[in-house]
Amino acid sequence: MSRPIETSRPRLAPGCRIGDLPGQTAVLLIPEGALQLNQPGVRIVSACDGAHSFREIVQMLQQEYRAADPDRIERETADLLERLHLRRAVDF
Repeated sequence: MSRPIETSRPRLAPGCRIGDLPGQTAVLLIPEGALQLNQPGVRIVSACDGAHSFREIVQMLQQEYRAADPDRIERETADLLERLHLRRAVDF
């Protein structure tokens, strides 16, 4: 499996985008379907623009969720990006 490293610059793969209709749960639209995203997932996927490094995304989340364990944020962010990479939704 492929995990992002600190300098990885995740970006959504071609054909993938966030779909967010008012009053509905945000989803990541991929060629094979749609994946529901929770609020941290939306923040992570939104930052996958190729401009932000994995480290920068993790730091952004650590600032936003100060009460959470920083190591857990990093681990769970890497896990999500790895799963999305396996689904060919994110490149890094």
